[in-house]
Amino acid sequence: MFYLHIPKTGGQTLARRLASAFPPGRSHLQVGQFTYPADCAAFTDCLAEHDFVEAHVTGQLLEDRPVEDLLVTVREPVAQIISNFRHIRREPDRRLSRAARELDPGAFFDHFGDFFTNFQTRYLLSAFLPLGIEEQRRGYWPTAAHHLPKVLDKIRWLLPTDRIDAFVPLWEAETGRRAAERGFATNHAPADDVDLGALEAAIRARPGLFALDSVLYQYACARHAEWVAAVQQQVAPWDYPSNASRVFHDEGGGVWLRSGWYPSEETAIGPGNWAGPSRRSDVAVKRGPGQDALVFDVIVINGITFDDITAYTAEGFEPLPIRREEVSRDRWRYRVDLSALPDSCSVALMVPNCFAAINVFGDGEDAGLERRSFLAAGWGLERMAAASRPASVQEAA
Repeated sequence: MFYLHIPKTGGQTLARRLASAFPPGRSHLQVGQFTYPADCAAFTDCLAEHDFVEAHVTGQLLEDRPVEDLLVTVREPVAQIISNFRHIRREPDRRLSRAARELDPGAFFDHFGDFFTNFQTRYLLSAFLPLGIEEQRRGYWPTAAHHLPKVLDKIRWLLPTDRIDAFVPLWEAETGRRAAERGFATNHAPADDVDLGALEAAIRARPGLFALDSVLYQYACARHAEWVAAVQQQVAPWDYPSNASRVFHDEGGGVWLRSGWYPSEETAIGPGNWAGPSRRSDVAVKRGPGQDALVFDVIVINGITFDDITAYTAEGFEPLPIRREEVSRDRWRYRVDLSALPDSCSVALMVPNCFAAINVFGDGEDAGLERRSFLAAGWGLERMAAASRPASVQEAA
């Protein structure tokens, strides 16, 4: 396992915690840094001799080097710049230390901001490719846009710094290891006389300093959330439970509302659920004998039409045949054909937009702030006779 430690992202604390999950002598915590190309052989030996390695790197040491278990932490970018600035300011041997101490923050970043601009993204990319040469050839933004997605795909754990405390127990659950120093913390910045308000204001007034790092950080947050959900699923697998998410159960089959639904509320035809706040709402299905159609009634719509509700497979996002019929005024019945899917499957119901009532209804009408698209009730599974199935998805729409 290799922890590519981007400076000022909480790495020493995390590295010490993770290192304690490996036998004595099998972990390497950073001392200095590995530099390309001088330290290529030393870096190779270090990875071979240890189960866990944490290090700063300079240059493309990871280029063409497969590292299966790669960990990278990413910090909220303004906080990372502040931490980096304060570190430089209190270290008199650093080139920019005097400038950081004597200039006001605005003047400092106007003159030396290129040393801080998207520091985390640059550091990450430079570990995999000769960034300077690529920037000269393509330009900075085209280089980042071209290479960053491929680099991100090489990372197993992309961790926002502010999730470190919660990460270690989940990492233990995923890997089966146990950290002996789960609560270890170090390298807290000492007190200084920096005007943090003025420093933050100067940074935020120059969004170019952290534009791409903001994208990287938001992506890290989203991907980490997906990883957390996957580990939780591993620890406590979802197994078609008898709980509040189950809206239908009969003859061995059942329907469960997963993500993208509001809590149940009473309607004129029994319990119902609003879809929202996202455009996509997922439904898990376990089919019993003869149950090849997912059935539900839509009794209220919000800012969309009844024809706007479409169905897809949740995994491959393939369109599913769907038949709509008007049962009564303001009540439509939907049948989604599941006959080509496994008995246990998931369906994504999609709408073009999901509005808040305040954006849809006029003055004096119900103007809630929750973003909702349609209210569904009457969930069930039944047989969809072959003659009633739409000939194609296009015809059904």
